[in-house]
Amino acid sequence: METLTIDGLTLFFDAEEHDTAELAQDACEKSIQIIKEQWGLETPPEVRVYIMTSWLRFIFHSAPWYWQPLLVLSAPFWYFRVRNLWQYAGGWAQSYGKRRAIGVKPPRLIRLAKRGMGDRIFVRENTIDEKVRHITCHELTHAFTAHLRLPMWLNEGLAMLSVDRLLGKATVKTATLAALARSASSSTLSQVSTITEKNQDAVIYLYVRGYWVTRYLENVQPGLIKNLLTQPYSHAGLESKIATALDMDRETFWSSIDDMVVDHFSS
Repeated sequence: METLTIDGLTLFFDAEEHDTAELAQDACEKSIQIIKEQWGLETPPEVRVYIMTSWLRFIFHSAPWYWQPLLVLSAPFWYFRVRNLWQYAGGWAQSYGKRRAIGVKPPRLIRLAKRGMGDRIFVRENTIDEKVRHITCHELTHAFTAHLRLPMWLNEGLAMLSVDRLLGKATVKTATLAALARSASSSTLSQVSTITEKNQDAVIYLYVRGYWVTRYLENVQPGLIKNLLTQPYSHAGLESKIATALDMDRETFWSSIDDMVVDHFSS
């Protein structure tokens, strides 16, 4: 594989994927600047970005050699899940200790992906090149935040807002606010720990709620999230600090926030 070094990252790609590598390189350079300025996060010690043409090759090439025997032994627990995910995802992020790795499909493979969930959430990109930039920025944000072990709602919200900054526009459909207006507000995003294809409505709700709540926090308390990303917190501790900053009761935070968000963005 060929490689490029980009602001402390290493980009891996096959020679025939050079055009996609150039897109990813540009997206990485701009995304790193956004992530550092917007969220105050520094580049992890080791980050690898792959133009991903095979999910299995990506998994094993991106892993340190001493992880590879463990991956083989644990394959029954992840092989079929990741193989199924390949049908839907344009890219994803992996962590191996301190190493962060993200994979981004080239345009020809992105076009083959099933878009069902994505079309319910995201404004469709103008071009396939824009989609590559979108995926690269989203997954790179995950690589920068992995050490913080954020609750999934904030983890996804940060990545989606980073993409907004990169592309200079809202990338989530305004119509998705209706999902919050219809929601069972007693549920909490803290209870959702994994994404599977069997709970598509829950996954969509998680992405939508994560995006709008994170965007709301940025609007009403600028700098709050950036300050909270300076050190790891427990999920409960992080959400308590957010509730306090909004002068809300921690116990009723998740049962109240949806209506507040909908009112804010609908007015």
